[in-house]
Formats: sequence, structure tokens, C-alpha cells
Amino acid sequence: MDLQVEKDVNRQRGVHAPPLVASVASGGSWTVFAVWQVIRCAICAVLVLGEPVIRAVLVPVAFLSFLVTMIFGFLLGDPRFPRWGMLAFSVGALVLYWLYLGLMSLFMTLPSHDYQR
Repeated sequence: MDLQVEKDVNRQRGVHAPPLVASVASGGSWTVFAVWQVIRCAICAVLVLGEPVIRAVLVPVAFLSFLVTMIFGFLLGDPRFPRWGMLAFSVGALVLYWLYLGLMSLFMTLPSHDYQR
């Protein structure tokens, strides 16, 4: 079946292809799409391989700095201890890890398949 005829039949039935599939099916941007998918997969692979190392460093640093802040800054009450700076450092380490996970989720998104076939 010809591509234009198939589009007309689908339009009459009320079935719409997602814009990405429609643009790829047109043939003009197929190479751009393929190159983007290769780059996206490579970036995703690097981020996934680096995630355990990032987690093994940032999460214990955040926990230990929070623990030290609670002990020296609040329980013992040392006036020279930078309690708010250490607390901000602890929260900052966790936020940095969450930003890394957010960056990973940007490159790992899958196309939606909620259209009718």
C-alpha cells in the first residue's frame, strides 16, 4: 500500500501516527534521527556506567557529613564548628546526586506508545 494512501485511510479511521513516526516515515530526517539515537545511546551508556561510582561517593559523603554535623554542630554544640555550612554541604551532595539521576532520565526516555494501531 502506498504511504499516502495509508495516511488517507488512517485519517479517515481517526488513527493518527505520532509526530516522530510521521517525520521519520517521510524519509527526510531519517539520518538525523538515527544519528541522534546513536549519540543518545552512547551518552546513556556512559551515564549508566558512571552511576554506581557517583552513588558510592556522593551518598556516603552526604550521610557522613550530616552525621558529623549532628554530633559536633548540634549535640556537642561546638561554637567554632560551621554547622550550617556542613549541613548545606550534606544537602548539596544529595542534590548533586539527584541532578545526576535527572540527567540520566532525560537520556533514557522512551517514545510513548499510547496511540492506537
